Amino acid sequence: MKYFVLIVVFICVGAKLFAQYPRRTAEDIARKQTEMLVRELSIQDSIIRDTLYHLHLKYARKREISNTRAEAMQYMQEINAELQNILTTEQYQRFMNQQVNYDPHRPHKPYNSIIPHKTDSTQSHEPTEAPNTPIPLPKSPL
Repeated sequence: MKYFVLIVVFICVGAKLFAQYPRRTAEDIARKQTEMLVRELSIQDSIIRDTLYHLHLKYARKREISNTRAEAMQYMQEINAELQNILTTEQYQRFMNQQVNYDPHRPHKPYNSIIPHKTDSTQSHEPTEAPNTPIPLPKSPL
């Protein structure tokens, strides 16, 4: 009987916690994606902002219906192709660089910022190679 009550309590608590987070709508997702893109690429033109919002909204609605990761990846490729037509060449290059450097576990730091860059202006601005030294392991207590 104790276990039954305990299981019921866990189910109720879990349901309560799950109900606290409302599902984001396609409009919310499109608005956030557009705001991020406008901020990151310094887009000032309101017509481009509206176009980006409608593009993100179209694909957010498609993603709500899709069930597979393959479909989601296809939608991302379609968005990237359409963005290439909307953005300037410089903005699109900056966007693609951000996509390549994106680390979902550290959204505030792209991969390139982990490795220091060369500071001499005569050298290229490519990231330097990380040293290939082994990490020392802790000594075993045995």
